[in-house]
Amino acid sequence: MIKNSIILFWLLSFLSGGWTFLPQQQIGERLLPPEIEFGRSIRFTLQLKHFDQVQAAFVLLKSNGQETQIIPFAQPFTETNQIVFDLTSKPLRPFTSVEYWYRLELKNGTNITGEKATFFYEDNRNSWQRLSAPQLNIAWQQGDFVFGQQALDVAVQSLQSTLSILASPLQDPVSIYIYPSARELQTVLNLSPSSWVAGHASPDLGVILVSIPPGPDQRAEMERQIPHELMHILQYQLAGEAYTHLPVWLTEGLASMAELYPNPEYQLVLKKAAESDNLLPIINLCSAFPAELSGAILSYAQSASFVRFLYQNYGASSLRELINAYIDGLGCEEGVRKVYNQSIAQLETRWRQESLGMDLASLAWTNIQPYLLILILISLPIFLTIFTTARKGFSGYASK
Repeated sequence: MIKNSIILFWLLSFLSGGWTFLPQQQIGERLLPPEIEFGRSIRFTLQLKHFDQVQAAFVLLKSNGQETQIIPFAQPFTETNQIVFDLTSKPLRPFTSVEYWYRLELKNGTNITGEKATFFYEDNRNSWQRLSAPQLNIAWQQGDFVFGQQALDVAVQSLQSTLSILASPLQDPVSIYIYPSARELQTVLNLSPSSWVAGHASPDLGVILVSIPPGPDQRAEMERQIPHELMHILQYQLAGEAYTHLPVWLTEGLASMAELYPNPEYQLVLKKAAESDNLLPIINLCSAFPAELSGAILSYAQSASFVRFLYQNYGASSLRELINAYIDGLGCEEGVRKVYNQSIAQLETRWRQESLGMDLASLAWTNIQPYLLILILISLPIFLTIFTTARKGFSGYASK
């Protein structure tokens, strides 16, 4: 009876066109956990017991927000097959979970797809020390336990402070990685050595990168960088995919306003720009900040001061209403007009007068004086000519 069943199975398989129902693992395949060299390469090893049955073999990678990468193994196949994925030409997003699996195409026409596994693409060039609190994870490379505990305390305090502004609870855990220098952080983000970036948030991943060297200024830097980036995470959790549509002056202004230790350079930069009438129009800071360092610092300083002006005069609820207006799809100017019933230019005039103490009428007169002088110098010959002509005409008329 068993023998007849086996014969019937083989006959049905032949009549149906081949080994369509070939079970997985029948050829003894096994994909080993990858060997990761952060920022450089990922090595995959595929073991094939019956490699002579394989026509083609692939590893597939899928990370958050990126297209699926298909990596073919080279032929001819052996029992142990390796492939190296080059991360320098096709980088993965750092600090994200990556799915990977294999696909085999057999010579008999059957395809085998392996079960998906995951690895966490974390910077493994140096070891990390770690501490945790509810919904907050801290990892740092340099500094002792006191350094880490201080960073965790600042993160907890920062969360409480930012929640008082947005009143939106943290939905998912946040991981904060502390690098000992801005340059080391920049290598993770593949930024050029000339970049001035010292902190970064990946809001959709719930990941924050900051650069804080251990030393006498570490607490001040923690109180400046950690709440700033944490505010970006909360903004994203509140706005969702519309986060990218929020004006930059609003997102960065809120983040700068959330700093427990404000950047002392901002007030100096603002004062100098106000005195020389070199402030940037707020409307120009809707979509991007200037790329050069001086322009970027002034943009951060202005945004922080302008958002604080809105917060002090209209309350935190108005800022949440403003975010909701942008979530609904309104433009930079339209959102402000809906919430405050004023244009950005009108609010900016008030901000310049009330927050920066600028006398706009006097400033306007000072600015127009050089042009009036030029106008007078240009017009003077004309007036003299007219006057001389008129005088001659009058003299001629009188002599008659």
